[in-house]
Amino acid sequence: MVPLPTLSFRRRRCLSTRFLAIILTAAAALATPPALAHERFVKHDVLRPFPHDFFFHVDGNVMSIAVRVCLAMVAVLFLWFRRHAIEAFIETRLRAGATGRRADLIRFGLRFVTDQPVAARWFERIGEWAVILFLRCPGLVLMYAAANSSLVMPTYPLAEPTKALFQYASVALGIAIVTQLALPLCGAAIFAIFGYIVFAYDWKLAVDVLPVLSVAIVYVTCPWNSHVRPIIRLSRRQVRLVRLVLGFSFFALGWMKIYNPDDVIGVAQNFPTVTEDLFIKLFYCATDPQLKTGCWLMAFALSEVLSGFLIMVGVFSRGWALSMVYVFTKLMVVDFGWPEIPHLYPIGVFLLLAFSNQLSSELDGEPRAVGGTRWLRSHWGLAVSAALAGLIIFPLLYGLTLTQRPFLRTSATTRASRPTEISGQHN
Repeated sequence: MVPLPTLSFRRRRCLSTRFLAIILTAAAALATPPALAHERFVKHDVLRPFPHDFFFHVDGNVMSIAVRVCLAMVAVLFLWFRRHAIEAFIETRLRAGATGRRADLIRFGLRFVTDQPVAARWFERIGEWAVILFLRCPGLVLMYAAANSSLVMPTYPLAEPTKALFQYASVALGIAIVTQLALPLCGAAIFAIFGYIVFAYDWKLAVDVLPVLSVAIVYVTCPWNSHVRPIIRLSRRQVRLVRLVLGFSFFALGWMKIYNPDDVIGVAQNFPTVTEDLFIKLFYCATDPQLKTGCWLMAFALSEVLSGFLIMVGVFSRGWALSMVYVFTKLMVVDFGWPEIPHLYPIGVFLLLAFSNQLSSELDGEPRAVGGTRWLRSHWGLAVSAALAGLIIFPLLYGLTLTQRPFLRTSATTRASRPTEISGQHN
């Protein structure tokens, strides 16, 4: 039997100190009385009654959107499984006759799209800057939230008598993050804040803060003397943890939009420009125009499920990360403006993934059929992609229609009637 490796006294003390810090911080947060209200800075009041029955059955509109998302996932997974063959084909046909800058550009494009390391100094510099933004941006977000009497983000307003305590604690935590002082303790504090949000607000609302845990899990893996050694690179293990937590967060956020659609419907009615995003429109175009808001929400939610799952398993992470940078930048700059400045954090974390040379994947291999011929491998990869996409989308989508959700506002229609948006004017 191989003996287990023993930890040094210093290492054991370091681990026990981190564990004790997490326990004490969590206990301090949970000991405070619960907060009272939930309100976003962005207007989300429902302007027109919406039939919640839309989310309690899978009609033709929902099925059309789900099939499109499923087909998109099948296509992306199949391309990922066949990426080496496609890369070899492009190398043979295009790069073979190219020289100089054109050959370098083709090689860069292939390595970037397939999540391989890119050996370019400018690329590494952007990656270093993205790490700094990712690690320090939460501090700015915490300070902004404290200045606006909220916790972490505007979704969680603070109430008396603990309002001032949380504001000062958020500012102190923000300063520690910006200066990289005792990052493991900062990570423990963020985990404790998440626990407090689950306890004091509502678990349905706590899903919004799940992406922030991707930086907390990196903080707890940093050295205690992080303030004297500026961190500009993350290890492969740390990037993998970020990818897994971030991908799962958006996967969960997508399903939560279908489970608890009220706030998102209100945002769409107050800011109708969000429904005109080209990427989302591809999934819900040609559906019933009388149900445009619901179809948009379903398409938006399932697109988050799609992107979250593919990021979680590491399939074309850079491509999805860049698309999410575009989405959050547009929401912050064009649609919502300054009240959604906390979107700087997801922009930072997705920039980190887009310009990281430490990417990995949970689906690295290609499904191989018995016999191993190219024809069989290709068709087997397509079958595996279709089965995986179908299992990810349809069972949970159908399962959500069976769940009872008494917390939703009174439905505008009955289960026996055909749901339509009640409005004198449509989007």
